[in-house]
Amino acid sequence: MQFVMLCLTWKRAALVGAVLAALSSCASAPVLLNASEEGVVVRYNPDAVTAADAAAAAQASCQRYGRNAVAKETQRTGEVFTTFACVRPPASTTLTH
Repeated sequence: MQFVMLCLTWKRAALVGAVLAALSSCASAPVLLNASEEGVVVRYNPDAVTAADAAAAAQASCQRYGRNAVAKETQRTGEVFTTFACVRPPASTTLTH
């Protein structure tokens, strides 16, 4: 009986370990929070993602609205939260003579 309980406990521990490993692999990609036409907050783990990767994710989000991502503020709390504004590109100027 003790052997059966030990095997069940080991299987549970292995299952919990597998779930935690799967969840930690998901945390390696930048996460977009509150994405809108005005801006986006990008959360990322600095051990797995670079600031350039986070900026690229923000740029992709802003591009959906025809805008460019501009970093405004960064907060570090173990993870990094960077706020980007989605700004319209400058109007093209054409010279007429």
